[in-house]
Amino acid sequence: VIDTGAVTLAEQAIYTLIALGAGAILVAIDMRSPSSVLRYGSIAAGVISAGLIAIQHFVVLNPLLTDESTGTIPVFNLLFLAYLLPAIAAGALALYVRDKRPRWYAAMLALIAALLAFAYATLSVRRLFKGEFIALWSGLGQLETYTYSALWLVIGVALLTAGVWLKSQVLRIASAVLIAVAVVKVFLFDMSELEGVLRALSFIGLGAVLIGIGLFYQRLLTRAAREV
Repeated sequence: VIDTGAVTLAEQAIYTLIALGAGAILVAIDMRSPSSVLRYGSIAAGVISAGLIAIQHFVVLNPLLTDESTGTIPVFNLLFLAYLLPAIAAGALALYVRDKRPRWYAAMLALIAALLAFAYATLSVRRLFKGEFIALWSGLGQLETYTYSALWLVIGVALLTAGVWLKSQVLRIASAVLIAVAVVKVFLFDMSELEGVLRALSFIGLGAVLIGIGLFYQRLLTRAAREV
């Protein structure tokens, strides 16, 4: 019996992984037997994968918007299948095609991988606080809000490190954007809930964190320059 019902996020994740895998296989075959058909076919597979992720994973089938069950297992759940595995696959493909396909193609895959990893981490925090169902309309607690800010800063630093190590401008820009978003969120939302001494200490703490990130970035650049 053929199931003609709506596609679930789990099914879509499998389709996405297949498309990314097909793109990698076509590149590998093209390296052995060069062909314009294989070359453009591999690029098409990657672009289609990116489109599916942008539309289906992030919007249409996002459990934050659909309230679909993410499963009862702590780690190997729907978020793992739909966000972390595709992030790993897209990132691996981006590394594989860096010197084999146009720069924009590798950059697109790297950006998709970063966005998927960000979505996985953020939605996992949401699941930690809300449980199996993580719909946006189920509310947002104060501690949860603070956790997102800290998480985004950590991810921003991780992207910065990866961007310097891999010499990827896309990842460095993504890092800067994410850190900026986290800082704006802290100023406009998180600190609005605090008063007096706590608010002053929060400003000092945030300033110290930003200075630390700046020093860390400078050290990364210095180390990278020495290795060249």
